[in-house]
Amino acid sequence: MFSGEGKQRGLLRVGKVSVWIAGIFVVVTACYLLIGRSQLLDVEEVKVYGLHHLTLDEVHRQFGFQTGDPLLSVDKELARNELEELPWVKSVEIDRSWGGTIEVAISEHKPVALVMTEPNHWALVADDGAVLTSGLTAPPELPRLSGVRAAGSPGTYLSSDSSALLALLNAMSLELSQSFSSIRREADGDIVGTLVSNQEVIFGDDQRLAAKIIALSAVLDHLDAENRTDKKIDVAVPEVPVVRDE
Repeated sequence: MFSGEGKQRGLLRVGKVSVWIAGIFVVVTACYLLIGRSQLLDVEEVKVYGLHHLTLDEVHRQFGFQTGDPLLSVDKELARNELEELPWVKSVEIDRSWGGTIEVAISEHKPVALVMTEPNHWALVADDGAVLTSGLTAPPELPRLSGVRAAGSPGTYLSSDSSALLALLNAMSLELSQSFSSIRREADGDIVGTLVSNQEVIFGDDQRLAAKIIALSAVLDHLDAENRTDKKIDVAVPEVPVVRDE
């Protein structure tokens, strides 16, 4: 009999604890609904950082929320995904404070080259092959990649045949990459570049690109010291670069 009474008292205690837990859950939920989604905690201000090519209007249209909305109704993950749909957006960080301020830090893609979309129209592309713009008739001065498939619409990526050309540019210093007016894939598969000085650089195949860049830098330094502008620089075999004035 004693054992049965003890068991019953234990069950009563468990029941009371369950009621308390349920009550706390109800209170927390009510507070969330009545306070978190009310005007007592709404979006007072949205601060956006990191814009260089995008405009505030373009960004605001992607938010999915606005000032005056309940703060806890802001879905940060959804807003991040929507912003990353913009071609220029590389990554997004969103923070919100209980004071009602939402801070949006945007990292934009950096254009590194141009790829043709149609005759005389060139799209800006990022280092990972992201197409940033539609075709421009008066693009900025960046290396033009040719002998590859045309760029698609903004937000898409270049075809894989552009990978080696982008890898070559990405491995260069900024100063060296900016000294190229174009880099192209020849019909035989070799990579050839043209410097803004009209000197031609023969890289050969896709292999050992880093070594070829080192060889090219050394050759250019030597030619500069000698005040020479030889027309062809062949670094296809990086250990034995060849310079020809023809």
